[in-house]
Amino acid sequence: MGDTEQLSDEDLSVFFELSSELFGVFEPQGGLVWCNPSVGAVLGYKADELRQVDLASLVHPEDLGSPTDDLEDFPRDGSALTLEVRCRTKDGGWRWLEWSGTWDPTSALLYGAARDVTERRRTQADLARNEKLIRAILDHSDAAISVEDHDRRYVMVNDAFARLVGRERAEIVGRQADDVWAPHPSPGAGPSVRALAEGRPVTTDEVVEMDDGPHTFMTTVFPVSDDDGQVIGTATIAADISSRSAAEGRLAERERLLDTIVSASPDIVTILDDRGRVTEVSQAASRILGYEIERPVHDDLEALVHREDIPTVYEEYGRLLRQEQSQLDLRYRVRHSDGRWVTLDTRGQAIVREDGRTEGAVVVCRDVSADLAFEAELQAALAEAESASTSKSEFLSRMSHELRTPLNSVLGFAQLLELDGVQGEQAQAVGHILRAGQHLLNLIDEVLDITRIESGRIELSLEAVPIAEVVGDAVDLSRPLAEDRSISLELHLDVEEDTHVLADRQRLLQVLLNLLSNGVKYNHAEGAVAVLVARDGDRVRISVADDGPGIAPEDAERVFRPFDRLGAERSGVQGTGVGLTLSKHLVEQMGGAIELSSERESGAVFTVTLSATAAARATRQPTERMPRRQEGSGTDLRVLHIEDNLANLELVEQILARLGTIELRAAMYGSLGLDLAREHRPDLVLLDLHLPDMTGAEVLERLREDPDLADVPVAVVTADATPNQIRALQSAGAIAYLTKPIDVQELVRVVELVRARDRR
Repeated sequence: MGDTEQLSDEDLSVFFELSSELFGVFEPQGGLVWCNPSVGAVLGYKADELRQVDLASLVHPEDLGSPTDDLEDFPRDGSALTLEVRCRTKDGGWRWLEWSGTWDPTSALLYGAARDVTERRRTQADLARNEKLIRAILDHSDAAISVEDHDRRYVMVNDAFARLVGRERAEIVGRQADDVWAPHPSPGAGPSVRALAEGRPVTTDEVVEMDDGPHTFMTTVFPVSDDDGQVIGTATIAADISSRSAAEGRLAERERLLDTIVSASPDIVTILDDRGRVTEVSQAASRILGYEIERPVHDDLEALVHREDIPTVYEEYGRLLRQEQSQLDLRYRVRHSDGRWVTLDTRGQAIVREDGRTEGAVVVCRDVSADLAFEAELQAALAEAESASTSKSEFLSRMSHELRTPLNSVLGFAQLLELDGVQGEQAQAVGHILRAGQHLLNLIDEVLDITRIESGRIELSLEAVPIAEVVGDAVDLSRPLAEDRSISLELHLDVEEDTHVLADRQRLLQVLLNLLSNGVKYNHAEGAVAVLVARDGDRVRISVADDGPGIAPEDAERVFRPFDRLGAERSGVQGTGVGLTLSKHLVEQMGGAIELSSERESGAVFTVTLSATAAARATRQPTERMPRRQEGSGTDLRVLHIEDNLANLELVEQILARLGTIELRAAMYGSLGLDLAREHRPDLVLLDLHLPDMTGAEVLERLREDPDLADVPVAVVTADATPNQIRALQSAGAIAYLTKPIDVQELVRVVELVRARDRR
């Protein structure tokens, strides 16, 4: 425009309407005469609405007093006045407006223009708050904070820094770092150079020498720039982490140790959170279950645990996490990745915080699938073995009965013939019958003995046994056999007379007789057998040596096998083939050992080693002899014999006939025997166990249940010589247990015992 041109009123009106600036005309009393639309837009009013609003309600009370008074304070000389006030918006908010105004003397009105400076004021307020916050952080921070210029002079430090170096802040600001830290080297020199060179923060852990020793600082150094972006120095934040560093070192060491233990553990180690979710699991889980440990299947119990075990697993884990129980002891099945089931034996421990709340749990799981399978196989094998053992026991019991029953007749009648005093060839024949029958009986007894030892049912009475006495008895008993074969038998005692061993006297005698018998039977004619007893520390060695054909070293183990006679059965020498087997078992049951030393054509030496022991203090009491029937004593005795074998009935009848006036009744059935017992009430019942209609045990039970017969003595006479049967019937009330073949003298002893009782 030219200088002479003037804006028209219309042009001015358009300018004010379109301008983003705020324009307004006010009366001296504060009334609004006119304003452009921008004023209404900022405050949320239309122009017409704004004219109806009192200025007193628009201006914040803290910014102006009376609006009229403030307007009148504006200078009247035409100069401008600027002020910032908060004006209320229509919606109740506040906007900061910066007004510039002047009086028009002609119209006596105040003309003003304003800018919305709300955002600027907010920024200034935020900046002020930030400055206060930074100052509070600096003043209250435990970390030492400092700002240095390019010459490493301190521009600013906080209280923590001043305390660290032991100086006042005023003494530090303006001084160089090396001067402040003297005599110790100043920290942060290297990181400062790197931060300036790289233009980025540098964080390091530095060990700084202090008056009280070395300290570890975690130091962060970063460049400081001015408003133009020029780097003017560095700022440093240094935190003393000496205690934490030591603790972290110890913690790291423990974590390494724990990680090593967990990694090496063959068991699955699992960490659960307080809701039972898996947070960590050891690598063993992959080996045992076949899953990758990162797979989420470990979090899904129902995908892993056997559905029959899930209720128990939920219940027990819930009780652990609720602290209803401090530990978990549980066994459940988990699906392997290949579909099979793995049984886990699980132990767990709750993790409890200091405030008593459950943080989670540590669970250790061991795969016991193989152990359970082995136990099942073992149980099955044990059951099979027990079944076989039961079958064997039943077989042996039956065999004992079946063999002893005919032997009863053979040996029984042979004993009667011997008692009758037969002469000549008949006497020799009877002797052969008795020896052959006794040999067969010994075979049966030895087989049963081996079976009892193997099953652990043989009972030994271990005591202090005088070894010289027992060995002397064995030699004396073997001497007749040796003399028959012209075998010399020598005894050498290289021990004190009062030397004792821990053994069962009768069984030890049985072992020695067996060794001496073998030494004589399998020797050359006119050979020699020597017995040597010697002390070897706390052991006693009994050696039986012969100069017979000997035994090859490769056959040494075979001599202790049952029924293996190494071909001796073809030599005509009688033997059972189980004597050495039984001897080995018996010696081992007595805590000893038996060894063989032999070579072919060089004889054999069997050595029994037993523990030496002190002599027992108690003296052996003499055994009371059973009363024997005197000739002429005519006491009657009623005997009932319940037996289904006619030969045995006849044998017992002939034995009792030699004992004087005895009334004998016989029954081949158990029921008939009970009827005869009720009718005649015998003084003695001889009872077989295997009867056609019932067992002897049932007969004994019914006799004991009958009040009239409960006290009648019952002696069992049977071929069943198994220990369990003997104990059971003695417990049931049998006064004696006589095994077939019947020992005539033992039967006589039982009869005389009952007769003596009746006499009393």
